[in-house]
Amino acid sequence: MITSPRRILNGAMLIISLIAVAMLLRIGFEWRQAIADIDAMIVTPATLPTEPTVISVTPTPQPAVVEEIFGPPPAAPAVQPTAFLATNPAPAATATAEALQLSRSELNILLLGTDARPDESGPTRTDAIVLVHIARDTGRVSMLSIPRDLWVSYPTGGEGRINAAYAIGEHRFGPGGGAALAKSTVSKLLGIPVDYFILINFEGFKKIIDIIGGIEIDVPRPIYDPAYPTDDYRTIEVSFASGRQWMDSERALIYARTRHADSDFGRNQRQQQVLMAIFQRVRERGLLQQLTSVDDYTGALRGYVITDLNYRMMLELASFARTIDTEQILRYAIDSSSIVELDGGATFSVRPQALRRIVAQFTGEAVSTAGGE
Repeated sequence: MITSPRRILNGAMLIISLIAVAMLLRIGFEWRQAIADIDAMIVTPATLPTEPTVISVTPTPQPAVVEEIFGPPPAAPAVQPTAFLATNPAPAATATAEALQLSRSELNILLLGTDARPDESGPTRTDAIVLVHIARDTGRVSMLSIPRDLWVSYPTGGEGRINAAYAIGEHRFGPGGGAALAKSTVSKLLGIPVDYFILINFEGFKKIIDIIGGIEIDVPRPIYDPAYPTDDYRTIEVSFASGRQWMDSERALIYARTRHADSDFGRNQRQQQVLMAIFQRVRERGLLQQLTSVDDYTGALRGYVITDLNYRMMLELASFARTIDTEQILRYAIDSSSIVELDGGATFSVRPQALRRIVAQFTGEAVSTAGGE
């Protein structure tokens, strides 16, 4: 029996239509799941009893914000499947996302990494503290590492290490208090506002690197740490040869955390280097443009990341990130040349004049001499 070309064409069109419908339904599920995952990450910083003006309180957003930008997730179609051949929402959504611009000319986002072990519960110290400054109109992006043992005054009273601010805030003021106190402490120290924060524990850090398939790091000098701490409270020997090398999540975490080979200041430089490598890898893989399978990424990070970024700001930042020249991201740090050793149980503070100079360069108010190291 000979099948007519018309029947073959109709059959092919039906199969293509069914595939298109299945893809649309899949995208709809992904958006709903991604929204649920992101909702679980978003917190609202508490209002502190003193100096509330330095806190950026961001109400928990609703899915309508995403729908306002992208339109609602596709639902089951009530029309004939062939109608979907002329309707592909993904390119339209991508175009909308690319058209987004940062609604604010300047942003400061506080990145916090916690050192909680798998068996620990409750808020812990922030082992990594990096402030990111974004200037929309010039496209300038800079990072400032703050040493975890820096001795500071908390806006709510008392003194201590800056890495304790998050845990103190959670214990004293309840959920959201850690974000509020960490943001306000950094704001008070630097004399600039902190608009948003992102906190991730080290398991989440490893998840990100697993998702992107590893990162490439150019190790500037050999590293040997004879007593790297493990999750089971033991120590192991670790070493890194100099030169370019590919690192999986476990190796990258060790590289970012090891400090016995140099110091916390050396670790701050490595943390910035790892952040840059992650961003570069995300750019290379085109993850900032992908709207499909978004639930794979949000689902992997759920439970490991919390933030007060709202939906719209997340999308605005993703759009802006595609325009960044990674070679031009400036890197600064409060390092050993700018600190003063303290007596007693305190650690060290930063010299006011040195801090003013660093902050002015970090924000672009002064001529920058940052060389990326």
